[in-house]
Amino acid sequence: MKEATLASGTRITLYTGKPAWDTSRTYAWAQVRLGTGVTKGRAWLRAEENWGDGINTTKTLEHPRSYRDTTGTTGMFQYSTTAPRSAYTNSACVADGAERGCVNSYGAEVVPIGSCEGWCSEADPDAIPASDWSYVERSEYDRVELPSGAFVQKADGRLKQGTYLGWAEGGLPAGGRMWLEAWQGQGRWGQVYTEFTPEGASRTTTGSTRAYSWLPELRACVSDSTGTKCTRDNDATTTAPTQAPCAKLPCTGIDPASVTEWMPNYGPRVVEDAKVYLGGRFTIYQGRPAWDPHHLYYWGEAELPPGRDDVSATLMRHASGGADFRTSRPEPLAGARLTASGKTKMVALDPLSGAEIAGLVVDGKKWAFATQQGNNIYQESTEGPIGPCAPGEACEGVASGSVTAWASVATDWATVALPSGARVTLAGSRPQWSVTDYYAWARTDAQNVTAWLEDKAPGGSYAKVADAGTMKATDGRSVRACLSDGTTTKCTTPLG
Repeated sequence: MKEATLASGTRITLYTGKPAWDTSRTYAWAQVRLGTGVTKGRAWLRAEENWGDGINTTKTLEHPRSYRDTTGTTGMFQYSTTAPRSAYTNSACVADGAERGCVNSYGAEVVPIGSCEGWCSEADPDAIPASDWSYVERSEYDRVELPSGAFVQKADGRLKQGTYLGWAEGGLPAGGRMWLEAWQGQGRWGQVYTEFTPEGASRTTTGSTRAYSWLPELRACVSDSTGTKCTRDNDATTTAPTQAPCAKLPCTGIDPASVTEWMPNYGPRVVEDAKVYLGGRFTIYQGRPAWDPHHLYYWGEAELPPGRDDVSATLMRHASGGADFRTSRPEPLAGARLTASGKTKMVALDPLSGAEIAGLVVDGKKWAFATQQGNNIYQESTEGPIGPCAPGEACEGVASGSVTAWASVATDWATVALPSGARVTLAGSRPQWSVTDYYAWARTDAQNVTAWLEDKAPGGSYAKVADAGTMKATDGRSVRACLSDGTTTKCTTPLG
């Protein structure tokens, strides 16, 4: 047992043990107690992936019972294994909005979350407390001044949680404007800078612009009636990037082969690869054209068995998830489905939106799915057989007893009993034929009773969604199993 306690009183405890029903393996689970007044608390388990190459990667465990945003206990998961190409749970974390505490078999660590948790893509530098910075640098070589007294300073800083940020700050005593520009690399006009103009990167009053971390190298510029100066390459004229093939960014329906110039370090590269063994393949590429520095573009290239009407490859958008957020089902992107070998057109995703790219390939017998959701650093895909409905869709009316193979062990999530002793169990897991969905169902062996599954409706009330033994796709947070003998009704406590 290991424990971490935050200043708010929020506490997480990591347990390990061997249950009586499986004494051959050790399991891990976490118990969390949120401090008084904590409204943004959450706890989650982390798993370590063992790929057999000596490089193990720790990531958030994706399962409806692997996290909590209320006081309570997570589910139990396999704690350790030496088998390659497997994952095992070995740590747990809790956050309360101010601090994050993580615990594993070696000890515990508590760190401040700071101005943003994870990787800050954009921030207000003036709103970040001084205690959150590792350093802030304002080089004298990154400052220019006009005859009017207007000046601009390019500033750089690093937050303690790891993010590097760049921004412009300055004074405009006689009006004018200051702004940031991003390096465009070797373009048609030589090495030039082009103006970066999202809201917040330019201002017409004294102060600071927004700070950005995902941009290339920056310079700051200032202009008024007395002239224009920039902090670097002041003799280089700001030139517009390559003409975009559309009137409004982002562009849609663009053939990647038509792009003649890419931003530095953002040329086409493979980011995911969905492969069915000896079957179909769908390779996903990423790039940032020189004519659009604000978006990342994706496209897919499919290799599909010829002469078949049951094969396809689909480019999809997947919501980026966190420790307390169940990822939504990936959504097909418009016009990005192939039924024969070839390439899709390019689609754009805003780097600041949290959306991730994904791909699904079906070869008639099996499917393969690859996604960047969860910051997957490997170009690996999951594979499964074709199920009772189309891959990627939520199957309805499927009996739990008809599932012959599970992607993970079917788990009992909760149980409740009537005074007579009759019991109903809320169970759930992911069938091997399911691409991303977990399913829940109500199970009972009692006689002369009625059992069913309920889920929370949009208005907050519960409604029946399935009979006993019938599976329903769910995120696991609000679903519950109910049992009635005609006189008394009992329901399990929702997991969320």
